[in-house]
Amino acid sequence: MRERSWRALIVAAALALFGCVGGGEPPGTRFGEIAAQIPPVPPDHARFFFYRDYSLYDSVQRPYIALNGQPVAISENDGASYRDMPPGTYVISVPYSAIYPNKEKTVTVAGGQTVYAKILTEKFEPNITLADYQPDIFVVVLVDPTQAQAEIASKRYFP
Repeated sequence: MRERSWRALIVAAALALFGCVGGGEPPGTRFGEIAAQIPPVPPDHARFFFYRDYSLYDSVQRPYIALNGQPVAISENDGASYRDMPPGTYVISVPYSAIYPNKEKTVTVAGGQTVYAKILTEKFEPNITLADYQPDIFVVVLVDPTQAQAEIASKRYFP
């Protein structure tokens, strides 16, 4: 009788453990699953795609992405989103980020054009140790459309 109790306990513990493990990926709808549902770029607007890779060693912060200083999206780990904007010149930035050279990008877009901006997390290697504080540094990188479309397909979509 006692042996059955132990077996039942082991089976229950194993099932609980498997339930906690999950698939190893953050949950959410992948961009590739909904890409066909996204309407084409309106001719009187430009489309900005923003995306960020996931890494255990990168920042878990979710800072705003700004166009000309105005927040338009949130930089999500392993996430992608887009915004349609009127044609013009835009500074793409992540204002939350620490001071770092060339972390923003300036683009001029026409109607019907698409821009792909990848948000990277950089490591800050200070010469001083303020209690080993390392500020988050987010850098905007403009990516070739073919490469960006392949990378975005596996990202979680955030409308």
